[in-house]
Amino acid sequence: MLGAGSYRLDWFKFGATTVSLFFEGFQGNTSYIFSGDLNGDGGTSNDLVYIHRDVSEMNFETFTSGGRTFTAADQAAAWNAYIGQDSYLSKHRGQYAKRGAVFGPMTFRADLSLAQDLFTDIGGKRNALQVRADVFNVTNLLNKNWGVSQGLVSNSPLIARGADSQGRALYRMRVVNDQLMTTSWQYNAGLNDVYRVQISLRYTFN
Repeated sequence: MLGAGSYRLDWFKFGATTVSLFFEGFQGNTSYIFSGDLNGDGGTSNDLVYIHRDVSEMNFETFTSGGRTFTAADQAAAWNAYIGQDSYLSKHRGQYAKRGAVFGPMTFRADLSLAQDLFTDIGGKRNALQVRADVFNVTNLLNKNWGVSQGLVSNSPLIARGADSQGRALYRMRVVNDQLMTTSWQYNAGLNDVYRVQISLRYTFN
């Protein structure tokens, strides 16, 4: 989704003011995959996650991280809750995730440009000085929560651990900040997610 608009106001023969606004709306997409090689094909980042119907289908491995032990029951409860809070996973229980089918929240951003031109004739030729201010992601300047994109905390919430003694797939749930994952999305903090101001000068002559 893209949009742009511009308005120019001429001040007789000695100047002009131009205001421009550029708008975009977008959302990214990704896939939920296992971390590691669950199916033994040699690929470690291409096995799509199976979305369990309920805890009875799950087969977690107890492990310790950061001095804390996460039991199979702890992980099953956390994964079941994680599925429930995720708009994609909760609608596809009992299925394998589809590649590229997980779409993030929409992000809306706008850039604002203000340009002031001053004209004068020197030696019978038009000279112009332009002072320009570009505010990138002006939406974030207006409100700290606007114009900030979101990304998955991790697109691989389950870590493959091979198979158990009965040949069933075994896995662990990912730990983030010393706890099992609880939410799908988080706000990004990249350069484009915050507002920036650029001031420029341009002098032209014929």
